[in-house]
Amino acid sequence: MLILILHPAEATQIVLDAPVKTVMIPINVTHTAIVTSVIHSRLRSPLLPLLDSVPTPPSTNLRNTLSSLISFFAGSYKSTFGFDQGPPLHDALTIAYVSHPELFNAQRFRVDVELHGKHTAGETVIDVWNYRTCDDSWGSTGKNCLVTQEVQVRALTYNWLVLLTRMLLG
Repeated sequence: MLILILHPAEATQIVLDAPVKTVMIPINVTHTAIVTSVIHSRLRSPLLPLLDSVPTPPSTNLRNTLSSLISFFAGSYKSTFGFDQGPPLHDALTIAYVSHPELFNAQRFRVDVELHGKHTAGETVIDVWNYRTCDDSWGSTGKNCLVTQEVQVRALTYNWLVLLTRMLLG
């Protein structure tokens, strides 16, 4: 099970306590998968040459839609978070994990959600030092989450662009 932690915190803890394999892709991992201008250009039209600072027109309606979304998030991430190289891929990484888990380095940990902290409610707590005694089960008594720590960004990007091309070729 993949979880996108937004809120409420109590619901996330229920998911983490369920006796099923759960995978977390933290923001420090998703923020390494950046849609750079070169990747964005390849997304728009994979067959045209790359031109510095000249946007390649999208070659299909799907590519136009994806490009518009990426452009919107590029502007948002630049103005809000200072991302100058492009926006990170968050949700797309969940699909990437399901289809290509070998692109991720991950380790199993006990993960809980802070439910009562005045300043920390909703934050995930990963027990990297094994403070809590856990069994080998998934769920409330075990190391309940596979936490990704790294993604192979080049391979991810290549797979993403190849998949998009195959979708469009039918």
